[in-house]
This record gives sequence, structure tokens and C-alpha cells, in this order.
Amino acid sequence: MKFYFILLTPANIICMKTILTILVFSLLIACKNSEKHKFSDCDYLDKYMNGNTKVNPRKIGKRMIDPIDDTLSYKKTKFGLVVNGHKVYKKAKTHARCEDEYIDIEYFQDFTDKIDIESYREIDRTFFASKNKVYFWWANSGGNMLIPLDVDAETFEPFEDICGGIDKKAVYYGCPNRGIYPLNIPLNSEFEFIPQKGNYWNSPKHQVIVDEKLYDVKWEFEKGYFCDLKRPTQ
Repeated sequence: MKFYFILLTPANIICMKTILTILVFSLLIACKNSEKHKFSDCDYLDKYMNGNTKVNPRKIGKRMIDPIDDTLSYKKTKFGLVVNGHKVYKKAKTHARCEDEYIDIEYFQDFTDKIDIESYREIDRTFFASKNKVYFWWANSGGNMLIPLDVDAETFEPFEDICGGIDKKAVYYGCPNRGIYPLNIPLNSEFEFIPQKGNYWNSPKHQVIVDEKLYDVKWEFEKGYFCDLKRPTQ
């Protein structure tokens, strides 16, 4: 068996570093071209064209992100909205499967039919009024959602930590997935919501004290949220 030894002279070390640098650089170029080829046939932009003109995903942490690449034609305006001509958009994120990868896609979601910049009025960080109607922002895997409320836009005041509020007509309570409903609580009563175990803003679980009596807030299909003031739980 023969053994070969390489004499590590300064010249040899420089040569080896040069070769290693070239190999690493070539590998990076190959990987980059592979990624470009890998996602070159994705067609999800047909659905999320607003702000996107090409598939250009990049790895951020453990996720693939395809960011908005067209920002020149979309102008920022107040309330975190953007406009393009007469259309109104809000930045959104969804995801699609492409070449065995889940890619988070950023795009501008069109809300022109519901939002008028001139009449837009923030009520708090979640609720707003536009065109004399009240909505609140919510988000799911498909992007932003606008949940409408059948309330008086001039007098509605949302609760601080509960999905609902009060206006000149009624007390309202609910959640994004099921809607917001007027509760049968008299406006002239004193009431207080008591959160229960597993209570969340989008999945509310409360009892309510009305004029010093305790009741359950319940939900039924096609009836919505209600509390039966004739049958207190205690």
C-alpha cells in the first residue's frame, strides 16, 4: 500500500483555498439555479397577481416566502392601506403548495367594494367604519377578512377585550367565525362579562352578570349568541 503526502507550502495553501472558493461558489450558483428552476412552473400567481408579477420564493428560517415584488404601482396611504388608481388594497398573506413546498405568498388584497378612503374612520385597532358601515379586521390562512356588523356607525363603541360592543340600540357579542349578534341585555341594566376557561377573542366563553344575577352566554345554530334572562345559572 502506498501513501502520498502533499507538502503544505504557502503556495499550495493559496492554491487549495482558491480551488475551494471556486467549488463553493459553483455550488451556490447551482443551488440558486435549481431553486429558480424548481419554482419556475408554479401558477399560483394567477390568483394572487396584485403586487406579484413573478414567482420568486426565498427561504426565511424554515418557511418559503414569496414577497410582494411590485411596489412601484401601489402607493401607501393612511390606515395601513395602499391604492392603485381608484382601487384600495391591504397587504395580505396566504399560502399555496408548489413543487412539494408550501409557500407563504404576500399580495395586495382588493377591498375597493367595501372601503372608501375618504369615509374610512378607525374606531379602535380592530374596528372601523366606512361608507357608514362598521366592520372589523380579521385574518385567516387566505388573507384578511372584513366582518360586517349590523350596528349604528355613529354610536357604536367596541368592548376592550371582547368581540362585541354597544350602540344606542343594543349590546352586541360574538366572534369572527359565527358573527356578532345583539344580546338580550336591556340597555339600562348594569352588566359585566366574566371570562371562562378557554376564552379567546375569536372563541368567546363568558358568563354575564346582569343586575347582580349570573347567566350563561350561549350559542345556537341560526340563533346566534344569547343569554336567557329568565333562567340564570345561579
